[in-house]
Amino acid sequence: MTLTIDTRFFLTHLLADSEELRRSTKERLIQLKKVGGIVPTIVLHEVYNFVCQHVGKDVAEMRVKSILGEEFRIVELNTSIAINSARLKYKYRGLPTADAIIAATSIELKSTRIISDDPHFEQIKEVKTEWI
Repeated sequence: MTLTIDTRFFLTHLLADSEELRRSTKERLIQLKKVGGIVPTIVLHEVYNFVCQHVGKDVAEMRVKSILGEEFRIVELNTSIAINSARLKYKYRGLPTADAIIAATSIELKSTRIISDDPHFEQIKEVKTEWI
């Protein structure tokens, strides 16, 4: 089983507003490490950007380094993923570019599911999602 991790999972984990949510995301994180979750590089971009804007550059650096230090497979945007993400954006009008790249990465690597509660993924018939 291969799982692709969306930005929303990391942000939910980092910004959990309750002990119960923090516990749930931590347990999920442990599972994702065991199965070798996939992290598209656009997710690193989004996490860094969000944390930098809301908390600061130093914290953003620390958060991204912690993701890179885990046992995740970091997948860079390549030609095939770029073209397939553009095809998804064309097919599913209104799909944000980052979500198209994440979905295309998931499809290319034959990922079982995307870990996200982002409603944009629900419109994409080629992928399935699950949440915490």
